[in-house]
Amino acid sequence: MATDEEPVADSDATNVSTDAEPVVDSASADAPTPPAADKPAEGATPAPPAVDEPAKSSESAEPPAVDEPSESSESAEPPVADESAESSEATEASSSDGQPAAEGTSDSDGSTSESDGSTGESDGSTGDRKKRRRRRRRGKKPANGEQAESSDDGPTSEARRPRKHNKPERPAFNIGDDVFGRVSKLTAQAVLIDVAGGKAEGIFDRTQLIQIPPKEGEQMIATVKSVSTRGGMLMLGPDPWDATQSRAELRAALEMNTQLDFWVTGVIKGGLEVDYKGVRAFAPASHVELRPGSDLSHLLGEKIGFVVTRYGKKGRDVVVSRKETLRAEHKEKRAEELTKLEPGMKCKAIVRTVLQWGAFVALPDFADVEGVIHMTEASHNRSARLTELFRPGGEIEVEVLRIDEKGKLWLSHKATTADPWDEAAKKYATGTRLTGKVVRLTDFGAFVQLEPGIDGLCHVADLSFSPVDHPKEVVSEGTDLDVVVAYLDTKARKVTLHPAPPDDEKDHPTIRKVQLYKIVDVVVMQIRDGGLGVRIVGATGRNARAFIPSGQTGTPRGTDLRKSFPLGKRLQAKVIDADTRRGEPRLSIRAVKQDAEKQAYRDYRKKVQRESSFGTFADLLKDKL
Repeated sequence: MATDEEPVADSDATNVSTDAEPVVDSASADAPTPPAADKPAEGATPAPPAVDEPAKSSESAEPPAVDEPSESSESAEPPVADESAESSEATEASSSDGQPAAEGTSDSDGSTSESDGSTGESDGSTGDRKKRRRRRRRGKKPANGEQAESSDDGPTSEARRPRKHNKPERPAFNIGDDVFGRVSKLTAQAVLIDVAGGKAEGIFDRTQLIQIPPKEGEQMIATVKSVSTRGGMLMLGPDPWDATQSRAELRAALEMNTQLDFWVTGVIKGGLEVDYKGVRAFAPASHVELRPGSDLSHLLGEKIGFVVTRYGKKGRDVVVSRKETLRAEHKEKRAEELTKLEPGMKCKAIVRTVLQWGAFVALPDFADVEGVIHMTEASHNRSARLTELFRPGGEIEVEVLRIDEKGKLWLSHKATTADPWDEAAKKYATGTRLTGKVVRLTDFGAFVQLEPGIDGLCHVADLSFSPVDHPKEVVSEGTDLDVVVAYLDTKARKVTLHPAPPDDEKDHPTIRKVQLYKIVDVVVMQIRDGGLGVRIVGATGRNARAFIPSGQTGTPRGTDLRKSFPLGKRLQAKVIDADTRRGEPRLSIRAVKQDAEKQAYRDYRKKVQRESSFGTFADLLKDKL
């Protein structure tokens, strides 16, 4: 069992004077740490350490210069004695539940903490280390059941430990290996070899063949010249390449903007993996073809010329492109094919892109030369949507319109279809009653489709007997509407429509224009202030609206017009004037009665004259016989 003097001796060994050499402190620290004192018996008061008295009396004394850490030397490693003491104190500080020890508990060396009022530190540096340790404990507590680990740099954890990176798998083949395979395919530039029974596929340049090219199915032995980093094809040949010389050639090609031949060894995300004499490079899909498709595997094993656009990381980051070369070739080929096209020529086209204002198509019979179909040349039906007429990839027939000064090719799909306006004059004569579909509403009227390609306009002023501000107050898109052709212009391709009159008026002759002093049939539609609003039977649109003043109704003053002329009542009236303010004719019922009376009087006068006269001798003889 340890005695109480052991901690005192340890404390005296630690509290050395300022004149002592650092070796003294180091030697005392190297001594083994004594075990903790046994728990005293009940009722017994343990004697305080002898080091407390000199510590209280020397509070103002400066700590040893050897152990005090300075701000300029915080990064320096502390003495070995401090490190061991700090480790033991941190071990005692963590309790069984993972929480730091409370203040006032004793450390492993028997000295008390700062909470009991005594210093309990062997030197000034120990107190600083305890403060730093308490700050670290408050910042991060150890997990339950785990013991806190501390050092001068702070507690370590799993998060702060260096991660173990998985090492890349070793490739199945290395440069310089001799491999055995079977010829799977022969191309004009290469021999494709199935290596090691399907483990990989290799490319053997036919220009490096010494003997007669083998046939498909024959066996070959070759040397691995380059290995793909993403599981692509191997480059095979008689001897490996010099990668240093290849990188030098790539740098020179970048500076001179010259083209080099690359082998396509793999199809990867976003483009191709290509090889130039053992150096791997990347070719973006948009720089491989002018219109890259979703699959570029048809280029595997091909030898293609590329221009180096980027060279970095000592040859580990090489990007190549052939877009400018393709553009120049396409421009030259297009100019040649355009000379074969003439206005009026009809040809087959493949839809490429459909836009709001038109569509781009390619002519497969002329090296896929592209042309434009404007929306006005898409169809005779103006209301047809381009997305319904054209589908990307679909085949259509077009007619060449012109080639402008910029070399743009303008085409027409409408010219290859029948024009419905050729028979419009026969189908849609003036006065013809039809049923159409409202396809579009505007502020000035509604467009009604009579058939695909022929739309008529029904003006907002003609849609209703009562004036409206917008056609949507009367009709809506997609509904059927009975109309009458009011005007047809085949040259201007315009049709003016009016809403058709009721079915009970089908047999009534159509009135195109209301003439002055003519008697017409009307139907009472409204009771207005000062008269009646009537509709002229046989007239359509705004021409059917008319007004009968109260004084022309032929009723006494003060008569209730609602009782005398109920809505829907049909009667006759005479056109007496045209109201310039309202834009509708004025009618009179009284004038009809007056005309009837005058006509009856004229008939009576004629009869009286005929009866009062004797007549001629022939008349008398005729009556006798």
